Amino acid sequence: MVNDYRSCSECGEYRKPALRKNERNRCHNCADKTHSHGHCWICRQDDLPLEHHHLAGKKHAHRTVPICLNCHAMLSRRQYQWPDLWRRDPCVAFLFVGFMDYCALYTDPTMPMEVLSEKSQQMAKDTIWTAIDAVIFLVKVMPLVIVLILGLKMARASAQNY
Repeated sequence: MVNDYRSCSECGEYRKPALRKNERNRCHNCADKTHSHGHCWICRQDDLPLEHHHLAGKKHAHRTVPICLNCHAMLSRRQYQWPDLWRRDPCVAFLFVGFMDYCALYTDPTMPMEVLSEKSQQMAKDTIWTAIDAVIFLVKVMPLVIVLILGLKMARASAQNY
């Protein structure tokens, strides 16, 4: 049976960014002869050619993760969908965006590019709203904690005076 979409003739990889442009039927992993091999942190397979992916891009932060060439192509392609600010000014906030992309692809390494973009954006929104909820909770609880601490200090001081 012939696939109705382009895929790697050796491993069956079908995600567009992972397929080589100049070799129509091979993915980056199968075509590679130069990279050292190891365990990919995203697709969790062993003995694949690895590269170190800069989560926020080289310009913004030096945090990297070892991933196979196919997963690296997916995440690098996703970075080009980020706001144009990413290409101009250094900003460590892109480490957060890159980590969300990494987490989204980690949950399902086979997801197509379009789904990765949507899922990563939704994860980022959910994380931001969770952080906002945590700050609101702290603002509500902190006065009570301060009163409790002051009350304990005053009780200890009065106990020491007797």
